[in-house]
Amino acid sequence: MNRTEAKKHIGHTVIVDKGKEGVYYGRLEEVNTPPRKIWTGKVHIQGVVHVPHIDAVDSLQEIKHTDQIVSGSQIHATDHFLEDLTYEESVLRAIETKIQHLYDQTMDEIEEAEEWLKISMQYGTLASPFQELTLQSMTEKREEIEEPYTYYRLLSDDDIVFLLEPRSGETLVLEGCPFEFEVYHKDKGWVSVHYKNDLQFIDKKGKTYELELNDWVRIHQKQFEPFTMMLNELEVPAKKSLLYELKKFGFDPSHVVYCHNRLLLELLAAEGTTTFRGVNFITLQNQTETLHVQHHYERILYPKREDYVYDRFECTTDTGKRSIATYTNSYTKDKKQ
Repeated sequence: MNRTEAKKHIGHTVIVDKGKEGVYYGRLEEVNTPPRKIWTGKVHIQGVVHVPHIDAVDSLQEIKHTDQIVSGSQIHATDHFLEDLTYEESVLRAIETKIQHLYDQTMDEIEEAEEWLKISMQYGTLASPFQELTLQSMTEKREEIEEPYTYYRLLSDDDIVFLLEPRSGETLVLEGCPFEFEVYHKDKGWVSVHYKNDLQFIDKKGKTYELELNDWVRIHQKQFEPFTMMLNELEVPAKKSLLYELKKFGFDPSHVVYCHNRLLLELLAAEGTTTFRGVNFITLQNQTETLHVQHHYERILYPKREDYVYDRFECTTDTGKRSIATYTNSYTKDKKQ
């Protein structure tokens, strides 16, 4: 920003880059532009954009709500929308961003190390202590630190409540969402819940949790797996029936290697449609057998009574063992009416 632009920004929010001491935002109060000298500006600090270096962490308190006289090269205009946060809230947001960056950096470094380990095998044996490294040990290390959750901010716009993933900008509307979420309770820690309405979530025991805008909500990444999403679409008796059939053959959800979830695709794409029929395909493998499951389903949605639900699970192993399980809800007899 040059001195002419700076004068136009008096009274507006600007970014102040303090280098090792962090990056802040605040209101540009004054601009001093002496001829043939570097111009300076006085900025009243209101919040934090990026945290300081760990060795300069005291700057967070020292600079809080102060008037900073800085050179023009440290002042930058911003078109970025800065939320109406308290200073403490802005610090927390900046720390969250820093932690996420460090986590991503660590994961990238481990993945690069895995690639170099693979390459080394083409040339011989690594020197000690690298001889102790194996792809399995590297993978275990990555899984040890890998965060299995995706974190979202709880937001609302025009009475539509949704979740926002800050890094990608991805949003998820909560109305009708089948996912199981986790919300944080100060006494209980993270609690498994489902969305109820407005800013409310409900746990399995019927207890309601009232959240506030900008609170964190997290989703376990397994919720995005096709098989888990298929289970979420089943009624409880049908889900128990399928899992029981898998257990009979010595399988559980960890053995799923492929799942084609046509029902979910239909539900997402067919606005206004009231009848859904089709087949989902699931393949599972353990150390000795492969199990193939055909899930025949039918759904008929009614406006004034409970929907019609039909599920049929046909299970066949590669050794010829078979079983069939069927579930229908209490309204099956009324289907033709």
